[in-house]
Amino acid sequence: MKRTLLSLAAITSLTSALHAANQFTLENINVTAAQDTELNTRDVPDSVTVITKEALKEARVTTLEQALNRLGNIAMTQNGGPGKTTSMFVRGMDSKRTLVLIDGVRYNDPAGLSGAQYSQIQLYNVEQIEIIKGPQSGIWGADASAGVINIVTTKAKKGLHGTANIEYGTFDTKISSLQASYATEEFDIAMGGAYYSTDGFSAAEPKQGTPKYHQRYDDLGWEKDAYINKAFNTKLGWNITKQDRIEASVQMINSSVEYDYGSGLDANNVDDPCLINPYPGCVPSETEFFTNNKNRFYNIGYRHDGDTNDISFNYSLSTFSRSQYGSYTGSVNEVKLDDKVTYMDNGFVRVGGSYQKFEQKKSGGVDLDKSFSALAGFISNYNKFKLISNLDTIITEAVRYDSFNAFDNKATGKLGIKQYVYSDIFVSTNIGTGYNVPSLYQLYAPSFTFFGTVSPVGNETLSPESTRSIDLTIGNDTIWVTGFYNQVDNLIDYVSDPVTYAGQYQNIEGKSTLKGVEVGYKDYFADIIGITANYTFLSAKNSDKQTLARRPKDQIDASIIYYVSENFDLGFNGQYVGERYDKIDKQGAMTGRYTIVNFVSTVKVNDYVSVYGKLDNLTDRYYQTVDGYATAGRSLYFGLTAKY
Repeated sequence: MKRTLLSLAAITSLTSALHAANQFTLENINVTAAQDTELNTRDVPDSVTVITKEALKEARVTTLEQALNRLGNIAMTQNGGPGKTTSMFVRGMDSKRTLVLIDGVRYNDPAGLSGAQYSQIQLYNVEQIEIIKGPQSGIWGADASAGVINIVTTKAKKGLHGTANIEYGTFDTKISSLQASYATEEFDIAMGGAYYSTDGFSAAEPKQGTPKYHQRYDDLGWEKDAYINKAFNTKLGWNITKQDRIEASVQMINSSVEYDYGSGLDANNVDDPCLINPYPGCVPSETEFFTNNKNRFYNIGYRHDGDTNDISFNYSLSTFSRSQYGSYTGSVNEVKLDDKVTYMDNGFVRVGGSYQKFEQKKSGGVDLDKSFSALAGFISNYNKFKLISNLDTIITEAVRYDSFNAFDNKATGKLGIKQYVYSDIFVSTNIGTGYNVPSLYQLYAPSFTFFGTVSPVGNETLSPESTRSIDLTIGNDTIWVTGFYNQVDNLIDYVSDPVTYAGQYQNIEGKSTLKGVEVGYKDYFADIIGITANYTFLSAKNSDKQTLARRPKDQIDASIIYYVSENFDLGFNGQYVGERYDKIDKQGAMTGRYTIVNFVSTVKVNDYVSVYGKLDNLTDRYYQTVDGYATAGRSLYFGLTAKY
């Protein structure tokens, strides 16, 4: 023991001379989602969070849902374990109001309920995740009224490179991935795949107020809900000349998800409405179901990088299919042409247009063959200059006009200003408008019978939502404070009868208001300790001043990582979720007021091999993010990464 302690002391004494590459030593991080062109984060007025490859590696998160929840300061809820339905709230605005892109290709499912399927994206080939908060419809169009999340996948570097990873842990979880790339001056290719399999745990769990609440599935003898995910990607590039390039990419995700019909059935059948008040066709809530998902994302594009003109042309296709309740299928086609014209020393204007077609062929097994389309034109401008002394002033403007064949035409825009006032201290503000068109599911979902009552669900009279937003930030790269205010007109929500539960999607008249404060901190001490912390206070209310469901009033995300040496690190990350209710107006179960702590450590064996371990929910905290749906207890995982 004494020898071990002396060895650790010797290692620690050397750390001041060691400078391992990590998320805190990275500089000049660029983002593409803010203005749909590459800019340094320092030169972007928008509220931006970048989750780097190094941060993902140090936290050892494996899915987009985990990354956004632990590293992105974003509130999440999930209906059970891995792969189950996940909802995300950016500044209180829910999933379908945030546009998710994979290398610029739309990931939002027009045939679904919650926009993007966050829990289905594995991170084996991700270079960085860009989170742009605030309405971005002036740049990206529909579905971006809360912001944009752009997932940037790994690009091939010159020569031959490869990475492999294997992981095993609790719930018989097996994760493996392989990524390889090769590049020359003229040609490059990157391809890989990943496999995720887990026995999981029961998605359903006793609700609050029932006799068995606070007992997990293994205490009750309930069945497990397994999950399997298989992913594959290919990215090709051909440099025709030094200024002209053709790119193509394919992303495939196949998954199989076991889930429970509903929530809240306990061992004594308490609180299961199907058994309390049975009707023909009634299904108990813990009855086993499964769905197969097949999602495909294709893109082909041409880019010309000239001295003053950067021209790009892209065609992308996103297809979605899931077998749930008889099958749902949908797709998004998009053609986009734009030209970035550089002028002055630090200014450019982007002008372009796009055509989008949203389709749904099936809904709940019913043939629909419904679609709508939008033809759009847009222009954005960027300037960086010295307005005060030798300090940078950055101004961005954007205007977009979308002509729909199914809704009223819509013009949106945004203005961003960032002023450095002393050294790296800045003040920035963003004002913007956004809109969300109804999804095809919300418009045309077929009726179904619930508790013997016919529920129409779809509503063809729905109108798009409109959003107005403003935020103000003061700070620097170490500490910052942001105040935000969002106002949503014609909010689309599912309105149900409290007795029969029959309901339909409707526009809620009036203005819903979501406002709050974000505080962030990130610093690196003595080249050995990195600390990040984020706090959010949120007030989210509808037009009747009722608090919206499932949004936490307070949330704190924090992490600390100790780089013992360049080959060994120890980290903790934790999250506190404050007051949160499962139903509107602070009704239903209170699913907040808990803290979760996770531990992770990585040892670099040599330049090619690293091993790691992680312990999630270190204190074995019992909690639910949705009333009647389970979360994991203490879970242990080990993994190995090899690279060439």
